[in-house]
Amino acid sequence: MRNRPGSNHLDSESEASGNPFQVDGLPGLRVCLLGLFLLAPLLAVGGRLAFIQMMNAEHFYSQFGKTTESFETIPSRDGRIVSIDGRVLAMDVERFDLQVHYRWLEEPPNERWLQQQALTLLKPVERRQKEKVEAAREKVLARRQQLWEELALVMQVPQQDLLASGNEIQKRVENIIESVNERAEQKRAETQSVEVAVKKAETTPTDYPQAFWKLLKETLTRPPRRPQRERIVVREELDYHTVKSEIPREIALAISAHPEHFPGVNIQVATLREYPQKTIAPHELGIRHRIDEKTLAARREQYPDGDPLDYKEGDRIGKMGIERSYDRFLRGLRGLKRVVKNRQGEIIRSEVVREPKSGDDVVLTLNTRLQGDVQNLLDQSLDELAQQKDENDSPLIEPSTGGCIVVLDVRSGAIVATASAPRYDLNLLLNPSPEEWQAVLDDPRRPLFPRATQMMLPPGSTFKALTSIALLESGKIDPDEMYPCRGYLDRPDRHRDYIYRHYGVGHNDINLTQALCQSCNVYFFQAARTMGPETICHWADQLGFGKPTGIDISGERGGHLPDPSSDRKKGKSPWYPGDTLGIAIGQSRLTVTPLQIARLMAVIANNGELVVPHLAYSIVPSAESTTTTRQIISHPQRYVSGIHPDTLERVREGLIDVVANPHGTGYKTVRMKEISIAGKTGTAETGGGKNDHAWFAGFVPATRPKYAFAVVIEHGGSGSRVAGPVAQKLVRAMLDTGLLQSTAGKLQAN
Repeated sequence: MRNRPGSNHLDSESEASGNPFQVDGLPGLRVCLLGLFLLAPLLAVGGRLAFIQMMNAEHFYSQFGKTTESFETIPSRDGRIVSIDGRVLAMDVERFDLQVHYRWLEEPPNERWLQQQALTLLKPVERRQKEKVEAAREKVLARRQQLWEELALVMQVPQQDLLASGNEIQKRVENIIESVNERAEQKRAETQSVEVAVKKAETTPTDYPQAFWKLLKETLTRPPRRPQRERIVVREELDYHTVKSEIPREIALAISAHPEHFPGVNIQVATLREYPQKTIAPHELGIRHRIDEKTLAARREQYPDGDPLDYKEGDRIGKMGIERSYDRFLRGLRGLKRVVKNRQGEIIRSEVVREPKSGDDVVLTLNTRLQGDVQNLLDQSLDELAQQKDENDSPLIEPSTGGCIVVLDVRSGAIVATASAPRYDLNLLLNPSPEEWQAVLDDPRRPLFPRATQMMLPPGSTFKALTSIALLESGKIDPDEMYPCRGYLDRPDRHRDYIYRHYGVGHNDINLTQALCQSCNVYFFQAARTMGPETICHWADQLGFGKPTGIDISGERGGHLPDPSSDRKKGKSPWYPGDTLGIAIGQSRLTVTPLQIARLMAVIANNGELVVPHLAYSIVPSAESTTTTRQIISHPQRYVSGIHPDTLERVREGLIDVVANPHGTGYKTVRMKEISIAGKTGTAETGGGKNDHAWFAGFVPATRPKYAFAVVIEHGGSGSRVAGPVAQKLVRAMLDTGLLQSTAGKLQAN
């Protein structure tokens, strides 16, 4: 009997046949099969591991050092605005900021980042050797310390200042990290509590098998979730931060030229608009500011196939003045560079794909020396008036009083000076504080108001020059015929002369030249009655009143020129006989701008050529432009139709007598020995108990005119007493700057 478990009765047939696959009969075979069954999976896993380690290692190493490629824009410089005498009025300045990657300034360094930096210094085989990995880590730490030492040396600043700036950045980023992770943890806890509550409410005892199967399925098929203890990495940890702003250009170039000495460092280049002359003609220059969403949307709609000036969110665009009118020339086009970064967000290399193109320069007709003198002259005159008192010891002028002076070339319309007072510093509008901006808005003198092009006032007696043109062209009045002036027209209390109101006398018999010289209201009242208002309004329209002059800056107003026939048809206020008399002397409902009055004087001085006032003289191409020829900007101009040279000659005689004749209203305050001046005083009534507006407009030299000008002081009072002295000082400033020359009483323009 066999000493083993089993049946004592063997199958005689199986035993007789000698079947080799009898397991019980061959235990060794059974062990071998079991060993093969267990060894096969182990061989598969081992083979795959060997393949990864020996054959496919480079693939995983490349994933470890994977880089990302992106395209970034290179800021361009907008063109400059330069005066005719070569002074830069607006320009782009490059700003260089020193930026350091967060991992390079973080203390203590991030362990994961430090390990990755160390491994990048080693070969794949060496990365499994702890001694070499530790040595590489020490090398990275030493390189971090050396970085700050080299930066401090190149920038010539204490190393502690740079480290302090880095510490402030780290504190700010750590606050962001803490805040983000707190919110994420709170949201995760709320979500888990809701899920548990829902599952508990939906699960019944009969659903336990189904719930168990669902849990098993999710466990086997769902990707692993982030462990709750692992915090969120915020973008600021993988970005560059500004350690030092506005570093010198030489230092920025030195750092950029040797990136191998400054790992983790980036030089951020930006352009800022700057106005070196600050308060020189701010209303005319305008400003470049960040484009708003409405303007950007309008440009996208206007250019559906692509904006030719490539405006994008955050770009600067001309908002006012020359900056806006010539934006298409001033605008530079951005460049493009390819930037390669590693997995930590550090820049490995960069390559310029498209060079940026600077904008063209715009040269203005302004003479900055005269402009500065005129602005100072206007400010001083207003300050002197503010200190004067009347008989009641009250200020002579209103607290909100301002003024304006315009000087233009009578032949071309080029504006050589235009001053408004008060004014503002253009740099203030670039980045004003709330307090500074509110102070400007609360100023009752309205420093932001462009008076030369938008101040609409009655012109007073300066308009008598135009009334004289209408009178002569109508042919209804003989300019040499003497008209009696008793100081008033019909009644002593209405339609009076200035001298009658103050002295109770009239001008006696007077002709056109004398009426202009002495500013006789009664003469022009009678002339207006004779020829009617339509003739005056017709010639006012011909000479550009009631509409913008066309100056090359936006926002210009055209004033108001009443039309007797049109007003009746449109149902406006009826036209009264008094309106005819008022418009003849620059009152009634007539309003004009200082620029329109200056152009009127230019028309009289240049024999009837209606010039278009302008500020831009030429466009100078940038260095990157394909064209190198300066483009002179042309401005349309025309001769006034129907006006006769004899008419203008007669009016010029009267305007010369205003200053040269002892009876002239400008004789005492405007006349100069060095050069003769032609012009007209004006005192425009305002009503409401406020002071009159003071005007003086004219041209110089009187016999060979070169420049026309207009001076107006809001609520300044008498034109002869207030605006006249300002006009005299203006001409003296033009002599001092060399725009005019005095030759012992002979008139000669420079």
